[in-house]
Amino acid sequence: MGRKIARNEPCPCGSGEKFKKCCIERFNKPDDEEFSKLENLPVQYKKLRKDSRIKQCLHPYKEACSEKIIKSHSIQNNKILKKIATKGKVFMPSPKDDNPFAVMTEYGRKEATIFTGFCGYHDKTVFQPIEDSLFNNSKEHIFLYTYRCFAVEYHKKQEVVNMGQQLFMKKPSLLSLSKWENPYGGLQMAINDFGPVKNQFDKALLDKDFDILTSVVWKFNQSAKFAGTGFEAMTKDLQGNNIQDLLNPDILAKHIFVVVFPDGDKTYCIISWLKANDDLFSGYYQQLIHLNEQEQKNYINNVLPMISENITINTEAWDKWEDYKKDEFGSLIWGMEVLAELSGRPGDRLESPLYDLFEL
Repeated sequence: MGRKIARNEPCPCGSGEKFKKCCIERFNKPDDEEFSKLENLPVQYKKLRKDSRIKQCLHPYKEACSEKIIKSHSIQNNKILKKIATKGKVFMPSPKDDNPFAVMTEYGRKEATIFTGFCGYHDKTVFQPIEDSLFNNSKEHIFLYTYRCFAVEYHKKQEVVNMGQQLFMKKPSLLSLSKWENPYGGLQMAINDFGPVKNQFDKALLDKDFDILTSVVWKFNQSAKFAGTGFEAMTKDLQGNNIQDLLNPDILAKHIFVVVFPDGDKTYCIISWLKANDDLFSGYYQQLIHLNEQEQKNYINNVLPMISENITINTEAWDKWEDYKKDEFGSLIWGMEVLAELSGRPGDRLESPLYDLFEL
């Protein structure tokens, strides 16, 4: 949800100037003519995506960073993507620049789930424990899977804010259409919400104290043909009880993180949050630990496409799905269930959808 931009706030275009000294004076200035041409949309979108990318190492110990920021995999390449892929390819509900409206896009293993959020040294050393061994349900393993889930979401939100700033520079008329309301203000608020979370993750990394999370771990006796990570700021629990009010901009949103992955001949789902938020999620915790296996699968099937595009699926298995299954999965990816929740018609996350990711 956006809000009015105060005259003395930083301008949403990212110039560093106050709003009153920058874009507020550009209302009557023309948009970039080439940028505004419909036929240039694919090229301009691709350029916006490229120009908004951030190369950084999110690890707090900067003194140990290597010089090179690498393309880190938010879902492990050799351990997980290799297991899911067919002929080195996977599907993701994450469009590429040349087709931004595709529901499912093919990626090679080397390019799937990548983000430039770590240097080579920290990407290797921090996550080595979960690269070298099977998931063991330890506090360290749970922390590392959750931390990487957090890192990719935090990084991507920063890039989206960058894109919004560049969009304002190219098309100042957007500001007049929104009546000075910053449509990217919600994303900036999300980044601000993540600030205290990052501080706790950073401290845990430096202290090697991984006991900062409350988690529920589900184990399934099959090797699934999909994997995914995501997060959400829940407003209601599984019984419809209120958890938090996201409409109050003065209260930081609290998040849960969800990671699903095959490992060996099993599949695991980790649902976790900071222990500091236990009071908020205590009822939700009790609901999660009492779900039977089918309810657990239904929850994953419904929630994962609602909260993330960072999902990988076996290509051959996806191609065998009937169109009606693909359509329902796509409707969740495009946010139809989220819109229903916002309009006061929340869905049942424990109800069986038409598709089943565990039967891929």
